Amino acid sequence: MAVKNIVFDMGGVLVDFDPDRSLRSHFPEAVHGLIKKNTFLSDEWREMDRGTIEVEDAVKIMCARLPGELRAEASQMILDHDTEMPAIEKMYPVVEALSKSGYKIYLLSNCPMWLYEFSKHIPAFRFFDGLIVSAEYNQIKPDEDIYHTLFAKFNLVPSECFFIDDSIKNVETGLRLGMKAHCFADKDIDKLKAALKNEGVII
Repeated sequence: MAVKNIVFDMGGVLVDFDPDRSLRSHFPEAVHGLIKKNTFLSDEWREMDRGTIEVEDAVKIMCARLPGELRAEASQMILDHDTEMPAIEKMYPVVEALSKSGYKIYLLSNCPMWLYEFSKHIPAFRFFDGLIVSAEYNQIKPDEDIYHTLFAKFNLVPSECFFIDDSIKNVETGLRLGMKAHCFADKDIDKLKAALKNEGVII
């Protein structure tokens, strides 16, 4: 079936969420592994996205595992969304072109509830027709449940959706459920446009 809907991930697709870059900008290399293990790769981070723990509580737990002199900076790194997650500017004209071509634009993101406020600072969000934020539904990618939530809430047919995510596991779930999909891990806009055109998408 022809593609009618374009579904975007957020981090790594619409915004430049790069934990390693954040660590480099805040801390000496010697402590990167320790901080990453106890923050970005922690159970609390995943549960923040799932919405089963408040962000402030998760940050306190994560930072409590770090040496005292690292805690304040680590907390700032996690909570300063505007600085740590700048918009990927080259994605704006892609989203704009797809919207002007008549496609419905949706978000499927693993993210805490602060995304609703943060989205006001990302220019491309003005073109979105609907958002699915994992914390609101206590579901996260790559589990299938959150994809079914997307389909049901917006009455979407999977085969009419093209899904863009920077995680191959998330992309594989989309493909398994019948979506067209492209992994944007390489941040190559030309490859993305080629993949869209290959599925008949006008851009």
